[in-house]
Amino acid sequence: MADASPDPLPTAPPPPPMPIAVRLWFIWAFALLAVTGLLLPRIIEFVDFSSRAPFSLLGLFMMAELAALLFGITVAMQRKRIGHRFAIGIAILAAPILAGLPPIVLEFPSAAVAGWQTLFIPVGLAISVVLIVGLLRPGSRAYFSED
Repeated sequence: MADASPDPLPTAPPPPPMPIAVRLWFIWAFALLAVTGLLLPRIIEFVDFSSRAPFSLLGLFMMAELAALLFGITVAMQRKRIGHRFAIGIAILAAPILAGLPPIVLEFPSAAVAGWQTLFIPVGLAISVVLIVGLLRPGSRAYFSED
């Protein structure tokens, strides 16, 4: 008597492992999300435009950054192709966030701002370059394969 079980359905091949550049990007994205969350109360109370304005330019920038960050992490976790573009865009934010945000939000004196930016602009640029070069490699591009 023949086996009565139906033929097994063909299974999709397992997805490729996550490239190191994508792992580094996720570390950067979640660190950026954590720092934004910790600084959010200071950003909300900060008014840089006018005491009568109901918003601040820094607040608008941070809310746009937060929205892009949350959406970018979400689509990157789903391995969507658009996630690759968001990952590159978020990787570009390293220098402006590291060099510009803490001095403004924490109200550094002007002498300290110059020293902070001298130190953290190169650090931010190095982070951006490493992440972008890694994300542009073929393995990283192939990781974001879902439509």
